[in-house]
Amino acid sequence: MNILMIVIFSIFGIFLGIAIRPISKAMIRYKIRQKMCENLNCDINKKFHVFAAILNGFLWAYAGSRIENFLIALLVAILFTVAIIISVIDIKIRLIPNELVLLILFLGVVFQVLCFGWQAQIHALLCMVTVGFIFIITAKFVGFEQVGAGDIKLAATIGLILGYPNIMIAVMGMCVTLLVFCVGGLLIKKLVKNSTFPFAPFIMFGTIFTYVSII
Repeated sequence: MNILMIVIFSIFGIFLGIAIRPISKAMIRYKIRQKMCENLNCDINKKFHVFAAILNGFLWAYAGSRIENFLIALLVAILFTVAIIISVIDIKIRLIPNELVLLILFLGVVFQVLCFGWQAQIHALLCMVTVGFIFIITAKFVGFEQVGAGDIKLAATIGLILGYPNIMIAVMGMCVTLLVFCVGGLLIKKLVKNSTFPFAPFIMFGTIFTYVSII
């Protein structure tokens, strides 16, 4: 275990975690100007911001402690941060920026190639098509107000960057957290049968859970 690398990643993770709030707000403002109206509140709950910053610092430290190759560790750590930012934005405005989906795609594919080689991308492409198709079918059943086009693109991207069998870990993590959220929300009456909620945080949790499991 490289103690120096853990310290460096922890420091960078905390500082970048603090920057998640302004980065998310800037991206939200950009998307509001691009697709919505100027009146939407861009502010992000401070308690949630603190939680995101602590989580980011922990995940960066974990990546630094588990991966000896600096470049691969950096790729995974940045991917963690992007996953958190995507979740924050989707919670706030129910929108997943294509720019961040492309960034997470780039980071994940580079990780796949460095760790598993180009050959792994063939299976990953099949996995992307399969996951995308499953989400499209799901959206038709539950309605596109629950599972939108952004969720489908993000899920397909995760299928590509994880590949098989790692995508199964992500699906398991996503389903468990989604079940806990829905059952808990119904029990405490924060949710009703027809409630809608952002889906990206569950996809991102499954993704983070997978990388934590395999590195």
